Amino acid sequence: MELFIGSTDPKIWDRVLDGPLEVKADRSKWTDEDRDKHQRNFKTTNLMYCVLRPEEYHKVSGCKTAKEIWDKLQFTYEYTSQVKISCINTLKSESELFKMIEGETFRQMYEIFTTTLNSLDSMGITYESGDLVRKLLWSLPKKWEAKVTAIEEAKDLSRLSVDELIGSLTPYEEKLK
Repeated sequence: MELFIGSTDPKIWDRVLDGPLEVKADRSKWTDEDRDKHQRNFKTTNLMYCVLRPEEYHKVSGCKTAKEIWDKLQFTYEYTSQVKISCINTLKSESELFKMIEGETFRQMYEIFTTTLNSLDSMGITYESGDLVRKLLWSLPKKWEAKVTAIEEAKDLSRLSVDELIGSLTPYEEKLK
């Protein structure tokens, strides 16, 4: 949301965080600057509504300013520390138990894995590239064992990027088919 709104105009994102700009109460006494502030306030609120999914919109539809929308969304989606810890533990467990399912392609497996990692990242938990490479290799089924062993012996896993790993595994998957 910050990226979308901030890319439109960085000053607009300030309105989300800091609240609307002060405008004189009596509209008949507005200056051009007041009209500009009023327009920026409306634009900010409109942009907030535009980026929301329908279920989010219903939660915040009574809000009058972008700041109110943002505060309500934060309250709704920012986890209390206890719930956040529970979510982190669940996601870590999912990532640790993660395995490629029979009939699934490597790309499909990687997309699911990435979703879990992105969720962890949004909660402040990140992993080094080498750890991700190892986890992906260990998640592969037995029929990939020869390729996994070859990669482990030929490459320094702590220096191997996930993209390089994908580049090595994709052609191998084609051969397996």
